[in-house]
Amino acid sequence: MAKVYTSHDRSVPKSFEEPFPTPGYLPVSAIMISVADPVTGIPNIMPAVGWGWLNRDPLIIGVAVNTKDYNKDYYPRGTHPLLINCMDFALNLPTEDLRDKVTRCGELSRHKDPNVDKFKEAGLTAGPGRNIKSPHILECPINYECKVIAIYNMGSHDLFMGEVVGCFTDGEVVECQTLQGCDHITMRRNDGSLLTLEWNTLLRKKKG
Repeated sequence: MAKVYTSHDRSVPKSFEEPFPTPGYLPVSAIMISVADPVTGIPNIMPAVGWGWLNRDPLIIGVAVNTKDYNKDYYPRGTHPLLINCMDFALNLPTEDLRDKVTRCGELSRHKDPNVDKFKEAGLTAGPGRNIKSPHILECPINYECKVIAIYNMGSHDLFMGEVVGCFTDGEVVECQTLQGCDHITMRRNDGSLLTLEWNTLLRKKKG
């Protein structure tokens, strides 16, 4: 079947109703960044889909944070100056049952209200960091502690490159499959029970 080609003019839609000229922003697994605020003492949470694994040795995760005011959904994030001041963050992987809490954290804005407490408003719990100043989210089963080693301006976003220096999990990892598209991690919790986390990493074709 012949391909269809569209040029990309780098424009940003003014709303979610306006489509990108190309499929340029496909959804990926949502994460939540948590970062300390040494000024107010109120840590912040930023949901994000602009993230990914960038390097294996050392293990580096990249997180993109918006810096410019484009529309009601794209505006400077209050997390940005906190990351620069703190130079570390926790990357928290939520499960589906936390969907409403992820959404609530996205509805609130530290940029618009510097004193908003997203942990309190979303009903989440801050766990103390072990090797970083920033807390992690206890309700998320996996929390990577990251130290910022570089910041790269890409245009609309700054890329914060965080080296993983530690990881909290809800149990001892006993199995990890990340090769087949339908992936999973299994942990053995303190009470001996097993917790399995599953996710899909390949597109699925739909008939019709």
